[in-house]
Amino acid sequence: MRIAVIDDDKWLHNTLKQYFLQFQIANDDDLSVDYYTSCEEIHRRMLDGTDYDLLFLDIEFPQEAGAPLMRGTDFGRLIRRRMLDYDTQIVFISAEASYAMELFPVRPAGFLVKPIAYAAFADCLKNILDEYAKTNEFLDFTLENTRHRIRIKEILYLKAHGKKVEFHTRNGSFSVYGKIQDLIAGCENQFLCTSRGEYVNLQHVMLAAPKEIRLTDDQVLHISRGRMNAVRDRLSEL
Repeated sequence: MRIAVIDDDKWLHNTLKQYFLQFQIANDDDLSVDYYTSCEEIHRRMLDGTDYDLLFLDIEFPQEAGAPLMRGTDFGRLIRRRMLDYDTQIVFISAEASYAMELFPVRPAGFLVKPIAYAAFADCLKNILDEYAKTNEFLDFTLENTRHRIRIKEILYLKAHGKKVEFHTRNGSFSVYGKIQDLIAGCENQFLCTSRGEYVNLQHVMLAAPKEIRLTDDQVLHISRGRMNAVRDRLSEL
């Protein structure tokens, strides 16, 4: 996994370098970590083609005379909405713990409060690595008598239509014969039933209201009355 830390505090860089080393020794994970002091710096690298799987991103940056630095929340929204990057996971870092509403549209994978304790860091990183392994899982299906595989993260939602299941993906739609429950067997926790015969991939939920869900491609799915409480409860766990 390729990781970037974005924080103007060099002391924090040194602390996280020790934490990453300690975590890798304990868990035998292959991690590559780069360090940046501003959102502008990493933004330039990403525009030049450098990709990251995970960002540890500070929220507040010092304001320089004549050129205010980009806030971490602004950079998070830029990644999601302008760069259309919904794969890179973001863990926000702050000395304040009161940013919940501001962070929701960015769908962060975690939030760490300074000063960061190793136990909190390790728990957060372990959970993300577990989820990262799941997002690289495949869903198998049969189309025209041929077995196929699709990465789960490519699926926006599934919809039952008669004896077929419609796959709505980031690259288009197609249908296969079968039942949704059979297709998602073993990875049910990655999907959420929003209405009868319709299952959304939780990785692609950007915004949620009582009666609808907005996906990463701006599609809006209706939540049936009978599913509202279940959807609300499931999303509150994320």
